Amino acid sequence: MKKNEKIILQCADCGHKHKKTIKWLENASHLECDDCDTELDVDEIMDDIEADPSQSVYKAYPR
Repeated sequence: MKKNEKIILQCADCGHKHKKTIKWLENASHLECDDCDTELDVDEIMDDIEADPSQSVYKAYPR
């Protein structure tokens, strides 16, 4: 995947979707959901992307 390619991260708590780039994901350790203010762990999402790059939405779980 290209570093500027956008992926969709979905909050596991409320279902809100966030569009982020791969480059952002590589540099971030967490994401705060805009809707429910839950701090989401994005560290393991890179592993999910490498395992299944064809998936369009990746779930982000609370820390």
